[in-house]
Amino acid sequence: MSVLVYLNKVPFLVSSHITILQACRENKIDIPHFCFHEDLPVSGNCRMCLVEVGGNNKLVASCAVAVLPGMKIFTNTLRVKKARESILEFLLVNHPLDCPICDQGGECDLQDIVMVFGSDRGRFYEFEKRSVLDKSIGPFIKTSMNRCIHCTRCVRFSSIILGSYVLGTTGRGVYTEIGTYISRLFDEELSGNVIDLCPVGALTSKPGAFLARSWELVSIESYDIMDAMGAAIRFDVAFNRIVRILPRLNVNIGSSWITNKARFIYDAFNVQRLLVPQLKLSQVISSLGIYNYVV
Repeated sequence: MSVLVYLNKVPFLVSSHITILQACRENKIDIPHFCFHEDLPVSGNCRMCLVEVGGNNKLVASCAVAVLPGMKIFTNTLRVKKARESILEFLLVNHPLDCPICDQGGECDLQDIVMVFGSDRGRFYEFEKRSVLDKSIGPFIKTSMNRCIHCTRCVRFSSIILGSYVLGTTGRGVYTEIGTYISRLFDEELSGNVIDLCPVGALTSKPGAFLARSWELVSIESYDIMDAMGAAIRFDVAFNRIVRILPRLNVNIGSSWITNKARFIYDAFNVQRLLVPQLKLSQVISSLGIYNYVV
């Protein structure tokens, strides 16, 4: 069933069961957001996707409000732009200015949105920035928790998709941190997908750290042969070397997650590649007929 809505005074027919943000995306109207993801439950905590709805005195989070017949939605009014500028200003109060050394640089959602809605200077220079210790959560995920903006994408992925409640939030307000309540590894088979989910570079690939910049990469589309799912993947190549493997949306499977085996198999091509045949010592001993040798 479709309903008629007005997006910036232009009438559109959209599905009745989708949100304002999804309706805008379907009709090529860009709304900035951090916490929203198509494959995750709605949280509505970043507030970056605020829009103005006719008849409503307050701005509403477009990712959490469903469309209604005759709804009048405004995404580019001065009130909306000022609200987004204010939200970005608060996000950047504690965010470190380390874009030149961040692996997310060049493909960072925060960078792109700040270029559009951000101010050229901050007003909180007299306060000290918050400092958060990095977490040790495994050999694959590199953490830089000073960059975290608490979008909770990784927390929702861990709890809803993986069914593992390893990641969570502790503290309140400015003292909120994302991590493991008790120190342990985040080593589930699909845990590497939080690298793609993180919009600001707080979670990046540890094996792929500092190998290449995003604009130096050449992408080659392929398919995963590490398991029976046949997930669609993308090889990113720099300097004639595979530096990372990312998932592509495969409509036949219905998701864009890949396993850690598929994501980090390129390590076997570059670092741990076998160049000569390998034999276990026990096999060599048995072939020589030495049975009383203790291995």
